Amino acid sequence: MDQVTQFDRLFEQTRQVLASMRAPGEAAPGDGPEVEPARGVGSAAGGQVEVVMIGQRVESVTLDPRALRMGADLLGEQLVQAMNAALDDLRHQAATDAQAPAVDPEQLGRTLDELQNESVRSMSAMTEALADAVRRIQQGAR
Repeated sequence: MDQVTQFDRLFEQTRQVLASMRAPGEAAPGDGPEVEPARGVGSAAGGQVEVVMIGQRVESVTLDPRALRMGADLLGEQLVQAMNAALDDLRHQAATDAQAPAVDPEQLGRTLDELQNESVRSMSAMTEALADAVRRIQQGAR
């Protein structure tokens, strides 16, 4: 199994966990009064991977260039850890602030879908570029 496929599998597992978080009969977002969304931040791999969530959406994922050396499996695990840390941060804020909105697993899942698709495209392009660079180096050494 190549690294892109493994990375894609890790995203799928994360989506399944998010889907299991939504309780049956849970109110949909927007059913209550508008409240400024909470901001959750989570990091992993010694700060090389950082996820920022605003309300119920992933706002950003920041990867230190060194994180790209981890390989797909480890990088995927670190992304999951950072997302979970951001969710924990949001939950902690919700526990201390009764007006903070709950995280919507469906919306987070949709955002994760977008992130997965973009990440797989980017990783495929990087893998192809690296393979091309290695071929050129090997051809130049002959």
